[in-house]
Amino acid sequence: MILHCLTCKALVDAKQIAEDTRETTDMDFPEATYDGTLLRTYIQYTFLKCPKCFNPFLTKRVYSNDDSCLYDIFLTLYPISPKAINSEINIYIKKSFEEALLCFDTSAYTACVILCRKTIEGICKEYNIEKGNLSKKLIELKNQGVIDDNLYDWADALRIAGNDAAHDLDVTFSRKDAQDIIDFTYAIIDYIFTYRKKFQLFKKRKDKK
Repeated sequence: MILHCLTCKALVDAKQIAEDTRETTDMDFPEATYDGTLLRTYIQYTFLKCPKCFNPFLTKRVYSNDDSCLYDIFLTLYPISPKAINSEINIYIKKSFEEALLCFDTSAYTACVILCRKTIEGICKEYNIEKGNLSKKLIELKNQGVIDDNLYDWADALRIAGNDAAHDLDVTFSRKDAQDIIDFTYAIIDYIFTYRKKFQLFKKRKDKK
């Protein structure tokens, strides 16, 4: 399993040591049926170690029966990065952002900015917005109500910074610049895939009552 080792500051192929899978039927994951078959939510805990420094990992994967969950929920419970994405999120978004963090850790700030832009592209893809350039995609993302005006301004600033990083050889980015861009990117991810999702699930539970 490919994980981000905070000690090695790299993506590593972590080796599995032990695994435990169990059912859950709490308020967030009620029982459901499909064609008369009872569907359950399974939670899988996996204990792994880094092949380089041998430090441990603990991960959690939720196989949900909720039809509103398009993807399984995957969390790294230990170790936790200050910018860990602890919400259900597609792998291509997660990978781009984690690579941006790796570039920041190794002082590759221009590459970090480019990968943050790529992360925003991934968010547009998640909502099936793939026509046109990124500027038009962000407008459509706002028109669909996925982001508000403030988040649109942040995302557009990331787009412009990413364009400069990729195409303007005279542009450089300081550590502070890269940190700000990471923070803005993380805020957009957290809003869309954590708080917006939680609110939608909250409304769905209330509507069922």
